[in-house]
Formats: sequence, structure tokens, C-alpha cells
Amino acid sequence: MQSHSALGSKLPSDIKAHEWTDTAVRAPQKASPFFEDQYGRKVHLRGVNMCGHSKLPTLPMTVSTHLNTADYFSHKSISFVGRPFPLSEAEEHFSRVKGWGLSFVRLLVTWEALEHEGPGIYDEDFIDYLIKILEIAERNGVKCFIDPHQDTWSRFSGGSGAPGWTFEVAGMDMTAFDAVGAAHVHNFNEDVKNPHQFWPTNYAKLACATMFTLFFGGEVFAPNAKYQGINVSTFLQEKYIACYTHLAQRIKACNAVVGFELMNEPHYGYIGLKDLKQFDQNAFLHYGRFPSPLQSFALGSGMAVEVDFYVPSWPAPSRKSGTKLMNSEKRSAWLEYGACVWKQHGVWGLDESGKPKVLKPDYFTRHPETGKPIDFYNDFYMPLMRKYTSAIHSVNPDHLVFFEPIPNEDPPILNEADRGQPNLVYSPHWYDLKALWSKSFDEKITFDIQALVRGTKSVFGAMYLGRTGAERNYTNQMRNIMNTGKLKVGDRPVLMGECGIPMDFNEKKAYETGDYYRHNIFLDAVISSMESNMYNFTLWNYNPDNDNEFGDHWNGEDFSIFSPNSSKPNTPKGTPKISDTPSETPPIPNPVSLHNKSTPPITPPRSKTITKPQPDHDHVPESPFEITGRSYTNEPMEGDPVHSHHIGGRALDAAIRPYAAKIAGTPQLSKFNLSQLVYTLEFTTLFDSSLPSVKELLDNGSTVKREFLTEVFLPNFHFKLGKGCGKVVVEVSDGEWRYDQKRQTLLWHYDPAFIGRGVVCSPLGDVCTRDGTLVSHRLVVSVIGVPVSSSPSSQKGVWGVVKGLYKRI
Repeated sequence: MQSHSALGSKLPSDIKAHEWTDTAVRAPQKASPFFEDQYGRKVHLRGVNMCGHSKLPTLPMTVSTHLNTADYFSHKSISFVGRPFPLSEAEEHFSRVKGWGLSFVRLLVTWEALEHEGPGIYDEDFIDYLIKILEIAERNGVKCFIDPHQDTWSRFSGGSGAPGWTFEVAGMDMTAFDAVGAAHVHNFNEDVKNPHQFWPTNYAKLACATMFTLFFGGEVFAPNAKYQGINVSTFLQEKYIACYTHLAQRIKACNAVVGFELMNEPHYGYIGLKDLKQFDQNAFLHYGRFPSPLQSFALGSGMAVEVDFYVPSWPAPSRKSGTKLMNSEKRSAWLEYGACVWKQHGVWGLDESGKPKVLKPDYFTRHPETGKPIDFYNDFYMPLMRKYTSAIHSVNPDHLVFFEPIPNEDPPILNEADRGQPNLVYSPHWYDLKALWSKSFDEKITFDIQALVRGTKSVFGAMYLGRTGAERNYTNQMRNIMNTGKLKVGDRPVLMGECGIPMDFNEKKAYETGDYYRHNIFLDAVISSMESNMYNFTLWNYNPDNDNEFGDHWNGEDFSIFSPNSSKPNTPKGTPKISDTPSETPPIPNPVSLHNKSTPPITPPRSKTITKPQPDHDHVPESPFEITGRSYTNEPMEGDPVHSHHIGGRALDAAIRPYAAKIAGTPQLSKFNLSQLVYTLEFTTLFDSSLPSVKELLDNGSTVKREFLTEVFLPNFHFKLGKGCGKVVVEVSDGEWRYDQKRQTLLWHYDPAFIGRGVVCSPLGDVCTRDGTLVSHRLVVSVIGVPVSSSPSSQKGVWGVVKGLYKRI
């Protein structure tokens, strides 16, 4: 179905706002937080991470961290072919996320996936597979950037990322990590009740902390640590950069790829650590058995040590509950028994009684030779970033390079030369850390953990009440990240590389009941807060291997907005089906414009009829997309509320939302009100009296100039609601528009001659606009005739609307 304003029919009919095939994505230096396209329009990117399961190989071992197999340590003979999903399913998955308007993908490609067999030996079969995946992405109008993903360095230190041979280069024995407490590896801890709570503690454990210290600062802190005659730091960095440069060269012809990230959630290890006898509880998660740096050194060297044991608490995330003896078997984390690299460099030793003792307390805070204070970002992070960026740009100077700070910390301060570097994108991450830690959420009360950790608010001052309070809380936190970023890295494009919600919160009750009410409130608050701050974003994550029992199959995490498994047992009863029987009720009234009521009506095509058998149980579906066991014939148009793509979707009412993807001006507001089903866009342009009016531009029959055209993704999930459910209303301050429901796209050509409010420019009160004056343009899209909740915090809320829609279907 199409509808338009008076001259809107002359606008292009072949555009999808959420397709990027013919769009160049650029990162101007002074455009914060926006990207731009080749026409100078501001570009707003939304998408997903693909995917959490890409952290793990497909062969020969198991595909989940909760299982331990005999071949776990066979780290060279593995394959990641099949990640992020089988080639036969790629069309389905890219089509689905595009239909949801989430067509910008952060594509996880771990270092291990590329170079697991050994230094300089690349898995060309996997790269060949990846190229095929990227070709399918391009056919679907999806753009990607490559994420060299890691968590706590490697799978073998309890996370993901680096190949197993990197430990061997450093002289470490990964088979002993669990026994000596050098890492908490999920595969060896099946009995842990809440495994998701443990993996971040690995940042403070010997394996991860040592590897990051050596990787970034080995030349300074471990000058004697060498591999094949080269310092471990130099060797590892050269291999890392060469690996992703090789990948960039191999996929150079893949137009779907816009760039590369430097590294997911980098860490400083021991660098900058002021106290080797304890970790700062605000910077490191304390949980379970938690040795200090000194105790970790001793444990790794073959000593049995009694360490502190922590349990969850509030407002601090944990508290000491006792002590536990570790490494009673007296194993060593080093290939040469007891050959600790930090002992070799004189950081620690043994006292007269044979107990571990710190010998150089400030070893990691000052340069061991010069005594100069250490700055992790300036001394180590930025030099790596410059080398990596140079290498990627040597393959393609137009590639964007995404970078991020240490998790939950401020970014580096870029100097003038770095700020002048083109195509750099600031890409922080954000989560509600309390919900993440406790796997619980109630909109009645949320906390500003960012402020609590930094000591800027008391517990009561950091408390926010109600649904609107949650959004205000998250908006403020994200504003702090944005403002700090502008101050330290400059006015460059910003993309929130990770954000999302744990879908298994509140003890997975939604999986039993099918009620995703709170999930939608939670995710809506998160995305609304990003909209308030104009963030581009990629949600964490889209994982087609997700299930209700083991989530994303990695350390107990369960974030995927898509899970092919049902939240209720399949049943043939109560299951909607689509038939070819024409609807007996009138079709949906076509969109109208309040500014142009003479728009001729356009009759939409006859839609499929949905028949709903009577259920033999009392479960009332909370949303059409979560009903299981549907069978579909003659699939409806993209994004339709009854499209099979929505089956398996989680919190889609919040995840799928309208937005302006390409904007012919500088956005001031782009916000979706889920409760009211209203989308508002405001942008400004500079008035130019030499430009013709929109009527003159469209009447002369010339090709529509894209620089005047704003492309809005208008999802059928919300704006094609079903028979008799209401009208889609388009209001514009000026210009002409065209709505194509089949393409889920609203085009709006603003009027260059529009003066807005203008300025009084004569004694008689005449209004005019001078060249260079900012002119504001406004678009509002809403749905009328649909009941909405009178109280946003009521238990019905958004779901009252959705339930009503489902019942009418």
C-alpha cells in the first residue's frame, strides 16, 4: 500500500530506508554523534551484534561453554566455519533483522577463528565462508563492521577471543588454569548455579591479567619475556595486526563491510595497579574465590594459598564471606614449573618463612627504568590503535575504525593528530549493571550504578522510581558517556557498540508464562534513552542458537532478541494460521496527512485472513510474535505483524521501532513513544535563498536530489496493525512525503524555501529568513483509533494495547 501528499507521488518508489546497499557510510571528524552518506545527509545506524555464539568454534568440540569434552584443549585443530550461522540460513537471518529495521551488524570474528592453528597460519576456509556470508548480507542491504571480539582474553581464560597458542608464547600452561585459580572456566564448573556472574572476575585472575599486561606493556614490564627472540608484546601485537590486515585484504571486495573495530572491551591487566595485595572493588568484580594479585602470582607458581571468598550483596555487588584454600594439588600455571614472569622480573618473591612477598609495590604504576608515571592509554593503548588503524587504512583508506574504552571507564584523550585522523568512530558499551549482575528487573526502582561506582551519588541519590524514572536514569548515564566522549575524543561519530538486556531475568518467568511485559518496558527504556542522546547502536545480541535452557551458550548469558525455541510448549490448538480467504472486514484505512486532507485514497491490497482456533487452555498470548507452532502459507509483506520472521522474537515491541535512517539535515529529535505509538522527528537546515521550493523541484520533472530527502523506517509491526485497528497519520511542517507500506518506508522531501518561524525583518512585522539561518523541520507519525494505556506504569501498559490488537486479529 502506498499513500502520499499532493506531490509525494513524484518521490522515488524504489527506496527502502533501512537498506544500505547504495549508501556510503562515512565518519566526518566534526559530526558527533552522526555518520554521513555521500549526499551529505546524516546517517543513523541501528542493528545487532551477530552473534554471541561466534565466540565458540563449531568443530570438533561442543558448541557450549557449559560442557566439558576431551578435546577441549585441542585448540589448533578447530573450525569456526558455520559462524555466525549456517550458510543455508543466512538469507533468513539477514532478511529478518532487516525487516526489523536492524540492518547494521557488528559481526563478531575472533582472533582464534582466523589464526587458531599457529602464528601466521590463517584459516582460509573460514575466511572463504565469511565472504559468502558477507555477500548475502550485501544482497539484503545489510552493512557490517568486523568486531575482533574478546572477553577476558581467550576461551581458555574463561572468555573468548585469542588463540590458545598465545598462552604458549607467554610460557603459560592453560591446562592448569582452573586448578590454580588462574581463570574461572565455565567448562570446568558445571555445578555453578549462576555462571554468568563469574566470567568477569577473570579480568583480575592471573591468566587474563598477565596476557593483557604482556600484550600491551610487555616491552616495559617484561623486557626479558621473549618468544623466538622477540619480546612477547611485540610478537603478539604484530600477529594481531597482521591477522586482521590479512582479513581486510581478503574481504576487500565485500561492499557490505564498512570497517573494523580495534578490540572488544580491551583491558589493562596489571598495568596501573597501585596495590598488589588487593584489587579495587569498584574496578574489579569480586565474586567466589578471589585471590589478590600477589596470591595469584603464588598460586600460579605452584603454591597452595588460602584466599578470600565473596558472595553477592547490595549496594556493593559482593561482600567477603570467608576464605577458601586453593591449589592444594600445587600445580603451576607455567609451562616451566614455577617460572612466573613477574617473579623473574623481581615484582615478588618469598620472605624468610617461604611466604609470598611484594618486592616492587609500584612496579605497574611507574616505568621500571625511568620511574615515570604510567598512563595506560597514552603509553600503550593509543600506540597500538595508531598502528592498527594505519594497517587497516593501508588496505582501504575509507574503512571506519571503531574504538572503545576499558569497560565502565572513560575513553583515552585523543591528541590533535589523533583527532585529525579520518574515519575514527567512538564506540562505548552500556548495560544496567545491577540488572546484569542480579539478572532481575522491576521498573518500580532502578539505580544509577555508574554514579555509585564513581562515588558521585549516595544509594538514595542514585535511586530512580517508576518507568519514567528508569528512562531518566538510563538517559542521564548515557548522556554522561556521550559528553565525556566528546570532551576526550572530540566531535566524532558515536555508536553504542553493545547494549541490551538479560532476557532470562526474574528467574526466567517469561519463558514459562510467555509474558514479556517487563522485557519490553526494560528494553524500551534502554533504547528510548539512546534515542534521547542520538546514539547509533548495535544491540547485544542476535543469536539463532539461543535457547531457553542455556541461553546464548556462553557462560550462562542470555541476551538474544531472537530465540528459535518456544517460550511455551508447542500445541496445535490456539495457533493462528494464515489462509488465502479474503478478509470480510474493511481493509485498514490508508494513511492520511493532517496537512493535506485532499490526498486521494489508495486502496491497500487485500490482506490474508488470520483465523484463530479456540484454545483449550487459559493462557492468553501476550503478543502475536511469541505464539509458537504457527504454520504460514503465502507469507505477508515484510515486517507485517503476522510475518513468520517474528516467531522467536523477544521484546520485539520495544526492539522494532521507527527511526529516520538518512536525514536531510541535522537531527534534533528522533524519538518513538511506544505507549502512544507516535514517532517524532525534528531536524534543522541552513536556509539558502538561492534554492528552489519543493514544488519547483518536483514539478520540473528532474531527478529527486537525495540531499533533500529524508528516509524513515516505518515498521509494519507497529504501523500496520490489523483490520480496523486505526489509521496511520503523517504530519509534516513542510515539504512532500510518500509512504510505501510494502517497503516500510516513509520518504519526506523537505521544502528548501520553507522559512519556519523566520525572523521579523520589517517595521510592519513581516517575517523572513536570512541566508544561513537555522530552519526547523518536523515530522510526526502516529496511529489514531487505537486504545492506549492511560498510565504508562500500569500492569497493562503497552501490553494492554498489544493484547487488544491480538484479540481483534
